[in-house]
Amino acid sequence: MSDDRLTSRDWVNAGLKALAKTGSAALKADTLSKRLGVSRGSFYWHFADVGAFHAAVLHRWREVAYENVVQEIHGTAENRLGSLLDRAFRADTRLERAVRSWATADSRARTMVEAVDARRLAYVEKLLLDAGVGPGIAPTRTRLLYWAYLGFILSSARLDEPDRRRLLDELARAAMSKAGRRTPA
Repeated sequence: MSDDRLTSRDWVNAGLKALAKTGSAALKADTLSKRLGVSRGSFYWHFADVGAFHAAVLHRWREVAYENVVQEIHGTAENRLGSLLDRAFRADTRLERAVRSWATADSRARTMVEAVDARRLAYVEKLLLDAGVGPGIAPTRTRLLYWAYLGFILSSARLDEPDRRRLLDELARAAMSKAGRRTPA
């Protein structure tokens, strides 16, 4: 690929792929330029330094990990929760694991992970509230759902479709159970 064809978005997307495949150590100008078959000059044309590139990668991850997901979820609150759970437990988790691993050693990555976590939690809590789960229990159920997701992405276990479906049905049933639901006025 020629240097003049690459955009900053191409570099960032290549960074996300490298991050998911080999971790944050791959997020260097030399490593990525070799992978893309271009000179380091192309990298520095688009980014002032590696720190600026890392910031762009983290912002793109936020788009992929939260903003794009929320925009694609539609329907009633119950349907949105089911769609969100299905998507979360079906997705390739390598990038999520890599960003979280990076966050253990990098304050900028940690700040972004914390921000995405907060936005995800707020979104799920709103879904539960909209579905009638009472405000006294919705935050707890939100955390339980999120911790189940985090445990899943950090585990190496993979589920076959029937087991995955049973897990998701049970998670949704527990989150939406009548205990803790608001009663109609």
